[in-house]
Amino acid sequence: MTVVSRYAWHNGALVEREVGAPSVASISFHLGTGVFDGLMAYWNSGHYYLHKMEEHLCRFKAATERLGLFHQWTVQDLARGIDFLLGAEPRGDQYVRPIAYRKAPELWVTGSEGRPVDITIFTVRKTRNSNGAISCAWSSVERISSKAIPRQTKVSGSYVNSFYCRRTAEHDGYNDGIMLDRRGFISEASAANIFFISGGRLLTPNLGTDTFPGLTRATIMEIATRKGIDIEECDLRIEDVKEIEGAFLCSTLMEVCAISRLETRRLATEASPVYREVVNEFRRITNQ
Repeated sequence: MTVVSRYAWHNGALVEREVGAPSVASISFHLGTGVFDGLMAYWNSGHYYLHKMEEHLCRFKAATERLGLFHQWTVQDLARGIDFLLGAEPRGDQYVRPIAYRKAPELWVTGSEGRPVDITIFTVRKTRNSNGAISCAWSSVERISSKAIPRQTKVSGSYVNSFYCRRTAEHDGYNDGIMLDRRGFISEASAANIFFISGGRLLTPNLGTDTFPGLTRATIMEIATRKGIDIEECDLRIEDVKEIEGAFLCSTLMEVCAISRLETRRLATEASPVYREVVNEFRRITNQ
């Protein structure tokens, strides 16, 4: 069950969450022309630790401008808004979701630029490390091309691609799907980056043209470098990972999640020293 915050920071003020709801005739509702981001606020020993907050908010602001959703709020304004909002909600680990959209009625593809841009931030209660190991399948759904929508932008409408990928996987009895890009290379899961463990080293799809440059992915790469774990970013096809020892997904919301089954193959990911070292260091970092 999703437990969403009672309040939201909306256009500079703390309000009841649904005050920020868009019109049923909003262009952002109909065409998916909103932009969002997501970061974790970890409640640790009486205070919040927000992992890579500035990086998340800079990415969010850049994405809004890329889609023409220009607004007055600086990264510092948004950070203060998050602090204000967290102070009004019960203490606990929270997933923080900022979103930019146009709530006013406007249906047409053109002509919406005159409508005001709304910025809302709300939170969702998150229990840490609750996923357990998961099963994944190679998805029949192709990762949307960055020639269609820039890969570094979390555009609301583009996540229909993620929805189809996850729904297809669940229908077939798996927890998630791994998508290939338009060239046939491994890209990512429905809403997470992927790492493979092979011969004591990590392999991950390079950012190339279509793979999302996740900030948790960046954290994992920083951990590997610091711990002396060999890591390689490369173009990978399905046949290149047939002999892997393990694999895991990572994202802001998922954190680091072991894959125990990839199609019909069982993986001993949770027993891998590489995986344990990465997970333990990630938890140490986020328990500040």
